Order: sequence, then C-alpha cells, then structure tokens
Amino acid sequence: MIDGMVDTGLRVSGVQDVGAVPRMLNDLAGSDPAARATALRNLCRIAPDGEDVRPWVVDALPVLLELVADPETADRDRILRLVGDLAGADRTWYMAGETLRAKRILAGYAGFAEFLTDDDPLVRDAAAYTLRAVSRLLPELTGVLWERYIDEPDPAVRVTLLGSGVITGAVGSNYEPIKAWLAWAADSDGDLLVRITALTELMALYDPPPFDAETARDTLLAAYREGLNREPAPLDDAVAPLLAGQRMAARRWTPGYPQVLSAVRAAFRTDVGPQLDLLEQMLDLPASDARQDALHEAQSMMQRLRAPYLPLVQRAAELLADGDLQVRTAALRLLHGIGEIGRPAADAVWAVLAKADQRIRPGQSAWISNGTHGPVLSPAVQILAGFGDDRVLPMLERLLDEAPDVGELHRCIAGYGLRARGLSRTLRRRLRGLRPSEQAQRLGLLQALTAVAPNETGDHLAHEPIDVVTLGLLARAGRTAAARIPDIRKALTSAKPAVQLAAAYAIWHVAGDATAAAAVYDRFLDNRSAATGHVVTAIDGLGELGIRVADRRRRLAARMDARSDGVIVVAAADALWRVAGDRDAVRRLGRVWEAAPGTRPRIARLWVETGDARYGARYARAEADTAIRHNASNRGLSAEEISDDERLLGLCVRLLA
Repeated sequence: MIDGMVDTGLRVSGVQDVGAVPRMLNDLAGSDPAARATALRNLCRIAPDGEDVRPWVVDALPVLLELVADPETADRDRILRLVGDLAGADRTWYMAGETLRAKRILAGYAGFAEFLTDDDPLVRDAAAYTLRAVSRLLPELTGVLWERYIDEPDPAVRVTLLGSGVITGAVGSNYEPIKAWLAWAADSDGDLLVRITALTELMALYDPPPFDAETARDTLLAAYREGLNREPAPLDDAVAPLLAGQRMAARRWTPGYPQVLSAVRAAFRTDVGPQLDLLEQMLDLPASDARQDALHEAQSMMQRLRAPYLPLVQRAAELLADGDLQVRTAALRLLHGIGEIGRPAADAVWAVLAKADQRIRPGQSAWISNGTHGPVLSPAVQILAGFGDDRVLPMLERLLDEAPDVGELHRCIAGYGLRARGLSRTLRRRLRGLRPSEQAQRLGLLQALTAVAPNETGDHLAHEPIDVVTLGLLARAGRTAAARIPDIRKALTSAKPAVQLAAAYAIWHVAGDATAAAAVYDRFLDNRSAATGHVVTAIDGLGELGIRVADRRRRLAARMDARSDGVIVVAAADALWRVAGDRDAVRRLGRVWEAAPGTRPRIARLWVETGDARYGARYARAEADTAIRHNASNRGLSAEEISDDERLLGLCVRLLA
C-alpha cells in the first residue's frame, strides 16, 4: 500500500516533501511508538498552506483512512483525528482549494458508520470529532449524530457528539432540532460532564429553549465542585494551525459557565430564594472560579431584585481577604456597585486600606487605581467615601497634596459636606496654586470647597464666568458671593431656560430676593410647551420659597390635572404642601404612583412627611411585596439607583409602621 504510493508519487508543493510524506505514512503504519508520534506531529506541521492545506493532503487521506480501518493499526484514534484536522475540522467555514477537495473525499468515505460504532471508544470519539470537517457538505449529519448519541455508552464520546452536533446544527434547518437535543441532554443525561457541556452549548445559542432550572442548578454546582471548567492544556505552537479544533472541542472551559449561571438564575424569574441559595452555595465552594462567577452574578441580581442581602454582603466582605486576587477584586467590585446595601462591609473594606503603601502612586498604592482616562480613587476609597466614613478623610486630604488630579477625588470630598471642613485650607491653597490651563481641576476644587466650607468660597468665585455650573456654586456659597449679585440678575433674563432657572435659584440663596426668583419660576409654571425638566425645576423653586409665594396656590393646583406629566404632578403636590400646607393634593398621588414608578421615592417621602399613612399604606404594602426594584431596567442600575430603591423601601416600612 505505502510502496504503491511512493511509486506513483505525491503531488507535493516542496521538493523536501517528496520523500518525507511517504516516509511519515510508513512510520504511521509501523510499530515504533516514537516514530508514529513524530510522524503525526510533522504531518500536522507541514500540512498548512495559509488557510488552505498542501496538495499532498488529498492523496494522503485515503491512505490514512485505510490505516484507521485496519484494526491492527496502532493509534487509530490519533490517526483519525489527524484526518479531521487535515480536512479542516476546525475550519468548517473554509470551502475552497485543496481543503474543499479533502472535505469531499472525506464526505464520500463510506466507512464512517463503522468508525462511529467501533469497539474502541477512542476511535468513536475521534470519528465524532472528524465529522465536523464535512458538516457543511452533509447537513443530514445532525440526525446521524443524534442517533449515535442515543446508543453511545461512553460519556466522553457523548460530549464530543454534542459538540459536533452544535456545529452541524448551524447548517440548513438543523438549528431548532439541535436546541431541543441539547435541552433534552441537559435535563436527562446521566453523566455530569455531558449535562454541563449541553448547558454551556445551549446557552451559547440564540434564544435557547426552556430547560429544567432545578436540574440545571444542581448540574452547575456539581460541575464547579468537580472542577470541570478548568482551562485545557495549551497547544503546541508548532502544530497549532491544524489542532485549533481540539481547543474548540474543549468548550467545557469556564467561558460558558457564567452564561449558564445567568440563565439558571433568570429561569427562576422573581423567585429570589433559589437564586440567593445558588449564589451562597457557590461562594462557599473551594473553587475560586465559582466564587468569582457568583460575585459577578450577585451584582446583576442586586441591581434588579430586592432580597435580604445581608448574609451575601457579609460573605463578600470575608472574601476581601481571599487568597485569590481575582476573587478579592470581584468582591471589591461587587461592594463598589451596590450602594447602601454594602454598608455592613465598611470595616472589611477599611481593612483593605489600613495597610496601604505610604507611597501614593498609581498602581503602587491601595488608594489609587489606573482608570480608563488616568488615575482614579480606588474602589475601596470610593466605597468608604460614599458611606461618609470619616476614616478616609485624612487620606483624601493627603491625596489633595500629593495627587490632586486623581479622578473622583473632589466629588468624594464634596460628598462629606460640612463634615470635611478641615480640608478647606488645603482646597483653597490648591486653588490659589492652579495654572489657567487647569480649568477642569479648578472646577472640581470649587465644587468641593463650596460643599465643605461655603462661606470661604466667595473670593474664588469672584471672576468665574456665569453659566449653569457657576450659578450653582454661587447658590451654595450663599451670601458670601454677594459681590456677584449684579451678574446673577443679568442671568435672570438669559435666552437659555436652564441659565434663567439656575439664576433664580442663585438670586434667592445669595440675595434672598424671593420676588426676582418667583418671577422666573412663573414663566415656566403656566407654560404648557416648556420642557418637563424646566417645569419641575420651577415648581420646586416655588416650593422652596414657601409661604412667600402662597398666592400661586391655584396655579400650582392647575398643574395637577390629568394632562400633566407625572413628575410635574408630584412636584406640584410637593410645592402645595410646602407653600400652603395642602395635604389634599398629596392624597391624590396614587394614580401617579402606579403610572410613573420613578416618582415613588418622592411620593413616599411626601406621605411620610404629611402623615398620610392610611392613604399610602396599600401602595406601600404592594411595593414592599414586589420583588423587582421600582427603577429596574435592562441596562442595570448604578450604585446610586440601587440606594434610591433601598430608601424607597425604607419609606414604605415607615408608612406601614
């Protein structure tokens, strides 16, 4: 057989291959294991020609298939896998040149039925893999693979059959049948590896069919326990071009697991108990990837659903000291993204910072991280600053001296308000030392200074150009900014509505001129064509003026009609309560509560303030019994939005109490 091939000659692309390829084929048929291994390796190495294969492959395939068909041949499974690699089992999309000719030869080979039912499970596994090469030429392979799966006793072969079935399922009308096959295998196969493989393959498909969530949850937990998602061994670079299919065959690796976890959790819909139980079990597993995936998924759950998260938060706090860096990072990221829910973990977060390096440099200090646009405060510092933890104030003051351009620094300082008054001296010194080109940093420093020491800001605001931001700063500075009153009055007649409203707010806080402020607010109060945001700002401004604008009571009541936007109705009811002590308006907000969920925190606060617990109780009870957050969305929630919903729940509890 081999001698015949040598006599006829192989059409090779290089002279060095004329004698080499027949010799390698002879080695494959021989009895020396080392020679066979070398031949297999070298055939893989010399076969590629760019995306195609060399011409000798077409002539070698029948010889290789004949070797596999001979039960006396050693390493039949490895030779059969070589056949698949040479014919492009990993490049099912490539249908041109010599590779296409090789695929056609393989598709016309009649002995594959015997390979799929061979006594050797390794040969059956190699046959299931090799058939991927001809999936686009034989769409009916899906049925063949399915029938073989039903009768296959070896679970490792069933895994390969599933993977090959997914590839053949991308051709013709096989897509829906393969989804049904995978769902059935995930629910009923007796082997854990087969079930988790079916789940990972299923979740990678578009619009997967329903599956049994309880079974899938148990399968996922067991797979994490057994470590079935470990990364496969790296491939030899010298032969990788024709062995990439083996990497595709190892799809039980971890990238599929987070998708399965997310899908299993989503299958329980708003039933919080099983989802919490799943995540808590994963966090207790010794496998670091299980803990990491659970922490990532926990944030997604907290963004959408309400639940008693204290045990989970406490476990995340413990994992801040985990031995695995990725787990520690995932735990910190979780606590950084859940707002007030993470407050019980404050001491554990502080422990992360307590031993920080005294050198403040990005990448070398636990206080600073490298962000997308430069250095920013580390998540640990931002978490504690968000909680208003006084322990980080000395850090923030030191950062003002040594790393004043770190992102989020000024915002975090401003969040402390008057409690951070001790930082005002450093803030003013930094302001005096700024160059004209550092305008962005100047704005951050001004916002921080007006928050922590508003009465010390006047001199620094004396020459700022009048715009919405500056007007807001002047309003916070109050009477200290009296020198800018003429500029504020000019802005009252600006062509920009936002500037007018900001100037009205500022003239009241800086000059105490309620008449001038109310005149601006009146322009928007009755204007039905004004933007909703501008109308709400004007109504809120009148509410802040209180009894001084009591004569606007009827006009405010007119904005509570059915034609008005829900946020305008709530703002008008709030203003009527503050201007005229009108509780009747507040008692008519039930319809807005139902129609505009975003207004619920403000309505609940009004009901608590006015003591309308009897009216609001039924709405509060329904809200407290709802598992989905009032502001949940497909894009996920920020930490501030999660905190907003938690405050709403707190108000509902007060109403019910």
